[in-house]
Amino acid sequence: MTGILAAGAGVEKLHAQHWFRGNTHAHTANSDGDSPPDSVARWYRDAGYDFLFITDHEVITDPAPLNARFGVPGRFLLIAGEEVTQLVADTTHSDRRRQAHVNALGVTRVVRRLGERGIALDISLAGTYARNIAEIRAAGGIVQVNHPNFRWSVRLDDLTALPDSTLFEIWNAHTGVNNLGGVDASGRTAPSAEALWDSLLTRGKVIFGVADDDSHSFRPGDADSYALTRPGRAWIMVRADTLTETAILGAIRRGDFYASTGVTLSELQVTDSGITLAVLPVYDSRYTIEFIGSGGRVLATGHDRSASYTYRGDEGYVRVRVTDSNGRKAWTQAARLR
Repeated sequence: MTGILAAGAGVEKLHAQHWFRGNTHAHTANSDGDSPPDSVARWYRDAGYDFLFITDHEVITDPAPLNARFGVPGRFLLIAGEEVTQLVADTTHSDRRRQAHVNALGVTRVVRRLGERGIALDISLAGTYARNIAEIRAAGGIVQVNHPNFRWSVRLDDLTALPDSTLFEIWNAHTGVNNLGGVDASGRTAPSAEALWDSLLTRGKVIFGVADDDSHSFRPGDADSYALTRPGRAWIMVRADTLTETAILGAIRRGDFYASTGVTLSELQVTDSGITLAVLPVYDSRYTIEFIGSGGRVLATGHDRSASYTYRGDEGYVRVRVTDSNGRKAWTQAARLR
């Protein structure tokens, strides 16, 4: 064991604060989802979520009538969003085009993608990120870079100019986006989305890791179909004073949240000296808590339900990944060491 790792140090209890569960990526029949907005809003409300961004492609699904029907003050909130579905012509790619999708969270006007039918010509994929991110921010939105390994489209060089405070999908629950990366027949390796995140963090970027559903399939008869992009598989837990649009967006902008596919943290504290956390146990699950630093290097590992790490000062950054014995995970944001 490396680093300084201890179980059960003094911590700040999450239940003494306000933590809200939400999804930042969902589609309705207004774009390529299979169900109307009412069905999507109802599903997340009834599943106990606190907030939801609907991010239809190239259109904003108005949250106002949905909030009037399904919103519950202090309990459930819908916030506007859009997925900007950018493609880039590239004759070297097997599809002859690459994908650079980004979510615009909290926008109230549509951000137009580049090119006819969204296929940009004579511009790099990195260039489309720069342009679309600027447009999203000009519209008052928060930027989220989506599923980098979808169609094996995005490379590290395409991402190195991302501005600080960009959200980055380290886990997208769509069943066809290749979160874990892979090696092709010629031996070329595409890193996992989490490894890309570490590469950006190692370069000094302040990038916030997100997990979400990218949900498209809500029909009750498809509830048991793993192949479809069903809801409820990945989310973020946001720390905010109140469940209001202003508070949720503000906390997301600050990176005051963690990502999860099923692990819930019961305690978390990030200070100038270190990180301490604990896991809310589920049945008889066992847990692996990993503190990760520059280059994706594991600095320390523990197997209790709580652990702490004291900074040495040479880690560059420290983030935490928790994995349970059923494969569910939680990821904290990276604490940047100065």
